[in-house]
Amino acid sequence: MTPTPADGPEALNADNDALVDHRLVRAWLWSALVWLTLFPLVGLMLSIKFHVPDFLGTEPWLTFGRIRPVHVNGVIFGAFSTAVLGLGYWLVPRLCGRPMAKAHWGRWQLWVWNVFLFAGSASFLLGHNLGFEADEFTWPFNILRALVMVTFTAQVLVTVFRRKERGLYVSLWYFMAGLVWTVLNLILGNIILPYVPMSGVNNAALHGLFIHYVVGLWITPMGLAVIYYFLPLAVKKPLYAHKLSLLGFWTIAFFYPFVGTHHYLYSPIPYHTQTVSIVTSMMLIIPVWAVTVNFFGTAMGRWGRIAGGRDADAYAAKFLLLGAVFYWFGCFQGSVEALRRIQQLTHFSDFVIGHSHGTIFGAFILFIVAGIYYLWPRLTGRQLAHPRLASWHLWLTIMGFSVMFVGLVFQGLVQGTMLENGANFVDSVVEMKPWWFTRTLAGATMDIGILLFVINLVRTARHGAPFVAEAPEPEEPTEARPAGEVKGGLVAAPSRVVLIAGVLFFGTAVFTQGILPSISTATNTPDVTDQATGLTIRATDYTPQEKRGRHVYIREGCWYCHSQYVRPVTGEDRRWGPVSQAGEYVFDQPHLLSTRRIGPDLTRVGLKYGNGWHAAHHWNPRDVVPDSIMPRFPWLFDPTTTSGGDGPPELNDDGKALVAYLQKLGTNIGDWRETFAPTRLGGGAAFTVGAGGASGADNRILALGRDVYSRRCVGCHGVKGDGNGPSARFLDPKPRDFTKGIFKFRSTPGKDSLPTDADLYITISHGLWGTAMPPWYNLSTDERMAVIQYVKTFSDRWQKQEVVPAVAVPEEPAVTTAALRAGRTSFEARCALCHGKQGHGDGPISRALKDTWGHAAHPANFTLPAGTPRGVKLGHDSAHLFKTIYTGVGGTPMPVFGEQVKPDEIWNIVHYVQSLRVAAHVDELQADGLDSGEVTTARRQLWDDLSPAASRGDIEARVTEEGAAVAAAPAAGTGGAG
Repeated sequence: MTPTPADGPEALNADNDALVDHRLVRAWLWSALVWLTLFPLVGLMLSIKFHVPDFLGTEPWLTFGRIRPVHVNGVIFGAFSTAVLGLGYWLVPRLCGRPMAKAHWGRWQLWVWNVFLFAGSASFLLGHNLGFEADEFTWPFNILRALVMVTFTAQVLVTVFRRKERGLYVSLWYFMAGLVWTVLNLILGNIILPYVPMSGVNNAALHGLFIHYVVGLWITPMGLAVIYYFLPLAVKKPLYAHKLSLLGFWTIAFFYPFVGTHHYLYSPIPYHTQTVSIVTSMMLIIPVWAVTVNFFGTAMGRWGRIAGGRDADAYAAKFLLLGAVFYWFGCFQGSVEALRRIQQLTHFSDFVIGHSHGTIFGAFILFIVAGIYYLWPRLTGRQLAHPRLASWHLWLTIMGFSVMFVGLVFQGLVQGTMLENGANFVDSVVEMKPWWFTRTLAGATMDIGILLFVINLVRTARHGAPFVAEAPEPEEPTEARPAGEVKGGLVAAPSRVVLIAGVLFFGTAVFTQGILPSISTATNTPDVTDQATGLTIRATDYTPQEKRGRHVYIREGCWYCHSQYVRPVTGEDRRWGPVSQAGEYVFDQPHLLSTRRIGPDLTRVGLKYGNGWHAAHHWNPRDVVPDSIMPRFPWLFDPTTTSGGDGPPELNDDGKALVAYLQKLGTNIGDWRETFAPTRLGGGAAFTVGAGGASGADNRILALGRDVYSRRCVGCHGVKGDGNGPSARFLDPKPRDFTKGIFKFRSTPGKDSLPTDADLYITISHGLWGTAMPPWYNLSTDERMAVIQYVKTFSDRWQKQEVVPAVAVPEEPAVTTAALRAGRTSFEARCALCHGKQGHGDGPISRALKDTWGHAAHPANFTLPAGTPRGVKLGHDSAHLFKTIYTGVGGTPMPVFGEQVKPDEIWNIVHYVQSLRVAAHVDELQADGLDSGEVTTARRQLWDDLSPAASRGDIEARVTEEGAAVAAAPAAGTGGAG
């Protein structure tokens, strides 16, 4: 029979010693203190990297992508879980009235757990990463973790089912359910997610469940078990309402398993599963209110004792109630951020990070800290040595965490608002830097508090005054009965907790939210809609080199900063490219959708930049983008090329594979850049200025232009505008030398004539495909016009010469077979020497051509998709091709054909060149699975995209029915060979 307060403290202490192995609990908690000190310090190192990107140098194992999983998993499984398991060896025997079953297992479990944490963390630093957030450990470490979790779960369940105490206190409900949920979740995360073949969309849906189960079905129930146990004991008052604890437990058990996909709203995951996750996320407000009311109801009438107390019990109560406050704020924020409108604005931002910090550190870490405060005198037999240090710990935590939480929430709102209103992504990153610096200070404040906590406990164990537990008053709770006398009942029976809450609800959620949607054909087939034609094609798998690059991408943690899905909200389809489609992710396991954008989304990064740009960017991101916070990756380069010499550092095999993977991203939906609306200014510019440009560029405009240039352009074009920026050595073709005032693409007649402002505006907005020059359409019109004026200051040609009026592009004639044949004849006579007869850029003299600066001048291959090296730079649309042929390409051997060729002949050449691209494009679509019966439809749509004449119906049917072959066929009625 359990002793009562009337039996005196000696009887209570003797019984406690018989139930609990004090040395075992102390060992677990000493380990927990080590991890509680270490892993938040790793987080501080990460925070510093946001505003000092080169902090800790360029060693691979100290980069952001390698350290981040150490911090995240370390806090979850080290700082929190080690303490929870140790506290479990105390509270489970107390609540059951009998020793923990197989308690001696706890010694080898502790060794195995610490090996798992130490070796697993080291493996992250060495680049071993499974590619799932909060599930990055590879199989050897997953086995170690599972071994401890399964055996500990068995111990708890056996102890509970053999308990002597008739009632089943709420802490045991949470303990049992949390352990069962987690064992099942480890099967999901460690076996099903990485090793059962599935598409990326289905992988993401199941991973959404896994990561939320780590938080909601492990951290939450175990943390609540701790506060439910220790709060009544610390405030010396029975639990406020047993029925509220029932409501809180069963609503968490029912609703939380279904919330998994609320961080992937607007993704290709089936819409109804997203809606279910939103509804259940909102319903979680019920248990949050229930448990919070229960906690503060328990503390009612004890506020003076709590606030004025200076012993360990009082500080335990203070930290428990502080955690309860942060729990309410963090969980309420978590429910709100699941709403579609809120997520449109805040997703991928620090708003989400604020939620995770608010719940995990603000609530649950504080709960286990409080539990340790309460137990430490009882484990060491000594009173708290330094109440003043505990007070400093409390106030440093309040100040540091409040600043961090509020800052993260508001900076997420700021960044989300900026992006929703069209700000450049890099500008939003710059805006975050002061906030990130403040977060670092707040984090350092919290870490100092933790250090004071550990110092206090160490000194308590060594120098504290002797401690004797006071016998509780008759109305006060005992460690066996924190809520007083509790009756079991059907909903609190251990078998029902395990079977219904632990297994049934979990299984139902996984089936309905993960498995059932995966049966859908749309999520399992590589069928996608080609952006250019609207027809169905099939996505292709990665090549062996691209798969290797994907492995490097995962190893280096690129996916922690870069998302890979474009949402149909907040203008993302204009910022990043077309909205993501389910079929694009069929070959993505692990999925890399990600939940964070510290860097830009990479869904459509393929062919946006040339390979040289990627090499320069990985060598030193700030050489390319001065505002970048991305780390350097010198280990992706051949060491024999990095120690000086004439050439640039060259990528090694891993680096080349990574670039190949990046160039693959977003290309499975066809040649979408050709028709991407924000860059199609060449086909009818939405913005024009006078032919002579802005004549009175004042100091304000030049200052703005200088700022834009220094942040966007200097990395390639150099401070002096001479094309010798720090990244130029990596690039081919070389960046433009502005000092000569010669530009490739103009609408003005004459050899190397000065371009109009409108010409430069088009080039800046569109970018130059296949080069390091990206499109800058996401800069404001004022910024683009200002940088144009600033670029003009590098050459005195703008002062010495007039900008002549642009050529007038005559109305485009109909596209006919006769025009195509005539165009072919003219092309072979005038263009084939450089571009080759098939337009592949391989004419007889192509290799010998040089530009004005002595660099190789590569003739364009007209058949290549947008963004491919050696292809066209500004597109295949009619107006651009006409102007380029008419005015020539500045600084290259291409002549000004407008001086020797009539407009009709130029239009014939334009249409022939377009026919080459249309034919090649149709071949690409057929190779990607286009139905043969839709070839004519595809050809017609491609012509409509490139030619205004075709789009208004001025195209001969034979052109779309037979394709490029009509250019070689004899005219009807003229006969043929034989």
